[in-house]
Amino acid sequence: MNIEAIKDIINLIKSEEKYNLDVLIGEEPQFSDKRYSPITLNKNNVNEFPIFSGGNKITYIDGGNIDLFSSPSLYLGLVRIYFNIFENNKIILPKKIPQKYEFYVFGSSSGKEKDITFQFKLFPFSEDYQIDFEEADKTINSHDPTISNKNFRAELGIVCSIARRFLEWKISELVIQNELDKGDILVRDGSLQTAITGESNYSKKAYQAAENKEVIFCGIAKRSKLYTSKGRSLSYAIKLLGNKVCPKKSWYYYPVVEITHPDHSAEMYFVKFHPSSKYVFRFEIEKNMAKSLGRAKIEELLGIIASNSVDLRFPGYPYGLVDADYIARLRKDEMETQKALFISLCNDKDVLKFIEENISVEDAHDVLDKLQWM
Repeated sequence: MNIEAIKDIINLIKSEEKYNLDVLIGEEPQFSDKRYSPITLNKNNVNEFPIFSGGNKITYIDGGNIDLFSSPSLYLGLVRIYFNIFENNKIILPKKIPQKYEFYVFGSSSGKEKDITFQFKLFPFSEDYQIDFEEADKTINSHDPTISNKNFRAELGIVCSIARRFLEWKISELVIQNELDKGDILVRDGSLQTAITGESNYSKKAYQAAENKEVIFCGIAKRSKLYTSKGRSLSYAIKLLGNKVCPKKSWYYYPVVEITHPDHSAEMYFVKFHPSSKYVFRFEIEKNMAKSLGRAKIEELLGIIASNSVDLRFPGYPYGLVDADYIARLRKDEMETQKALFISLCNDKDVLKFIEENISVEDAHDVLDKLQWM
């Protein structure tokens, strides 16, 4: 261990300007897209809000996905979407639709006009789901800039992540239509920004369902990669400012930015949901709903979520999202079980050989990992 190198790194961190523990004059959110107009950070944008115990239902939704078999031309993955419903901070069961949705995602590649395209198909665990996508959305160009970079095409396994994103919006729409009423709240894990070609088709339908039933559609992002104009983490800079203005209190910061991007219909906030929380989360409300609610109703909304964010294991983060993450998350033991089930049910030796030969193209790294334990 190089002790001197570690000391040098620590000193370098201390010398960085962004180590400064206060918001710098003129500091503002940084966005590369011109459809985001940043608003300079200002202590007057920090506001305290109280916990509110309302009678409205609130649902939290999250998804998980995992690879089962993967090669450049053949893919099989698993997606799970789960939601819960709270009323007066007590979990209640849905009345009309399943609480958990699971799908196999089968993907393949093909050549077309000197390019490679990916196709995928959903195989639901239950025929009762009756969920699918437009055929056009199940065919993807491997060089689509929303899933690849300029130099490298996307990998086939991306189809599972795409399916998961589409399903989260689609199932949110179903939850709103079947389980929620006027004034109820839906919170998705993540922001309301759509980033993949075709994704906004599904987000817009979910928003329309929310508008029709007057349901508040919002999202909480666990991570924020946004920066300030001084190169610091935006959430860190806002946390410093908010805790200085409202020490040991719950508070929110707004406005942050004016968004005119057609695929990001949202008003952006940063919120500290519990006085003792170490975390400040990026929080978004669907733009049209946010404008119709007004300040008092938005503070009431934040107070309702805050009342669900008092778990001592993670104060300041809604327990509903903790629960949704736990159920939706797919673990390695489930991957191994599903792979074993697939192989046990496949009695065609030629098919198994074809799969094995395709997978072996990519699994050499796994062999090296196993050798470390021999």
